[in-house]
Parts: sequence; C-alpha cells; structure tokens
Amino acid sequence: MSDMGTFRTTIQIASHERPSELREIPDTLVDTGSELTWVPRDILEELGVLSDMVLLGARAMEGLNLRVEPRLKLLVDAGPIDAGGA
Repeated sequence: MSDMGTFRTTIQIASHERPSELREIPDTLVDTGSELTWVPRDILEELGVLSDMVLLGARAMEGLNLRVEPRLKLLVDAGPIDAGGA
C-alpha cells in the first residue's frame, strides 16, 4: 500500500445516544481514498451502538467537516461552511 493519503492518528468516538462516553482509539489508520469507516466491534458494543444504527458512511471526513493536513499528516477542522452564495 502506498503511504500517499494515509497516516495514523488517535481518534475519539462516541454514540450519538451517549455522546459524553468517549472511547479513544490510538493508532487509527486514516486513508483519504477510502469511502468507509471501520471501528472495532467491541468498541461499538461498549458504546451501545446497535447494528441497525448508522455510524459513518461514505465521505466521513467531509461529513465531520475535517480535512487532511498532508505535510503534518493530521486531521484538522475544515473551518466554516459557506451556507450560500451571493
């Protein structure tokens, strides 16, 4: 696998049902070319995420308003979203 567009970082995840119960996942692979997000089943079960709940799908980073800082290999806030044009 080429390392272009991939790096590892620590993320935190929570269920939308219990947002204050965060779980940290160290050494998470970020692949800017992937459309799916994978989280270990045991972490999802600990958080109470059921199999019929939507977690993340295609373009997860865009949905979370994150962008990749390629030189630093970090996920960063993408900034304000323009709600309309002039």
